[in-house]
Amino acid sequence: MRSVTVRDVLRLALPIETTVVAGAAGVNHPITWVATLRATLPAFAELRGGELALLSVSAALALDPRLTLANLVRRLATAPVAAVAVVGPVEAEDISAAEEARLPLLRLPEGSDLREVEREVARLISDYEAQLERRGAQLYNSLTQRSLAGDGVPGLLESLAERTGQSVACYGPNGEMRAQRGRGSARIALQALRPTRAGDSSLLNQQIWVEPIGPPNYPTGYLALAGTTLDEWDQLAAAQGAAALGLEFAKEQAVQAAEERLRGDFVSSILAGPPADPAALVRRGQELGYNLTLPHVAVLFHIEDHHRVAMNRLLGSIQSELMRRGLAAPLSQRDEGVLCLLPITNNTPRPRELVEALRERLVVDYPGITLAMGTPVAALSEWSRTLEEAEQALILGQQLFGPERVLAFSDLGVYRLLVRLRETPELWAFYRETLSALVAYDQKQDGELLKTLEAYFNHLGNLRATSEALHVHRNTLLYRLERIKQISGLDLNNSDEHFALWLALRAHRVLRTMDEVNA
Repeated sequence: MRSVTVRDVLRLALPIETTVVAGAAGVNHPITWVATLRATLPAFAELRGGELALLSVSAALALDPRLTLANLVRRLATAPVAAVAVVGPVEAEDISAAEEARLPLLRLPEGSDLREVEREVARLISDYEAQLERRGAQLYNSLTQRSLAGDGVPGLLESLAERTGQSVACYGPNGEMRAQRGRGSARIALQALRPTRAGDSSLLNQQIWVEPIGPPNYPTGYLALAGTTLDEWDQLAAAQGAAALGLEFAKEQAVQAAEERLRGDFVSSILAGPPADPAALVRRGQELGYNLTLPHVAVLFHIEDHHRVAMNRLLGSIQSELMRRGLAAPLSQRDEGVLCLLPITNNTPRPRELVEALRERLVVDYPGITLAMGTPVAALSEWSRTLEEAEQALILGQQLFGPERVLAFSDLGVYRLLVRLRETPELWAFYRETLSALVAYDQKQDGELLKTLEAYFNHLGNLRATSEALHVHRNTLLYRLERIKQISGLDLNNSDEHFALWLALRAHRVLRTMDEVNA
């Protein structure tokens, strides 16, 4: 049979509001059984040592006026019992007697049923595991009741701290602390902690147990307990606390989802076309906390993981970063990321610097994140243009410069002009006259003429550098260049035709993106 201590009884059997009023140094005393004050003398019979003595102060005095709590504590200490739990007033003399005897004196809440307390303690001593599970279920029920009552995350953490006697903290999915209840070194350890997985660890001489909140693969947050030592009850309480917090987070997310839909619909209404009543949109924006009279720039936050939970996490992280900077920006969740219409004020840095700073903060939690931005626009009617630029910067920028960085439309150089012209018949006609024959040849023959032409331009016509880049012999390169001349009808040695092929190759890259953008 497992050894049960006073501390175990406090946490797993006695009423929640029970307090240690004296003799705290003895909470690790082992308890062998439980004994309750009898209705007749002797008050306690056949004490063998190690019992938890239960009594009512008023019942003891009714039995014999000499049986004051202080006298009972002194007598019981000689047995010696492990602890005394009482219902009724506890005076200074009683506390002094318990401290002198080094005997834990526990005050039960008023109205406690001693027979029920006795049964709970007996259950714990006789079947520790069953009582542990029973208390865990009681804790979960208590936590869910507090959640339903609207006590929120702070209320749940308060209950966990009371029921475990440990310091507790709640974190967001990126490991940033949301709230805590703690003291001393454990509080400092929880503040320094940035959890990313479940399990135990140690920090600042504190043992820490971390439990994920929500789905294991996509946790919506983390719960951590910290103390000098943690046991089975602490881990079970953490699991039950995480389950209850999962419900609380789901409530929060439901509210946030409704707000996001509202804000997303608002953004969509602006992007749909020129507003019939711009002044009304500005007023509506004010109601949502936005200043739409400021210039804005579209920023796309792109991550590879498109799972709903991951996207919700990203949206929350962006909101947090904007709040830290005092920025209220319209946000809209998209299939492959989040759209932010970032306001530009006199107090904020240049847009590019601000977006770079946002990425530096977010890349810690989203290592592969890519940000793409358009150019600033002054009017609501131009929001669709800055969004279109951001989309082009994302697609073309990843091809030109690679992902996992900030991609700005202003960095695209000549591609900016080609993007503007990509739906004009003139650009398509130019493309057909210069490059379409080469594209068709490569597709039919599985050739590499376009790749060769790209390398040739990238190395400024240097044959040696081009052949090395392509890993082909110089003669092979010369043969391919001759084929390019024959198929396209354009001579790379002619400056005008050289430029036409260079420009057509870039137009090819832009025109290929049209289906991607419209998909």
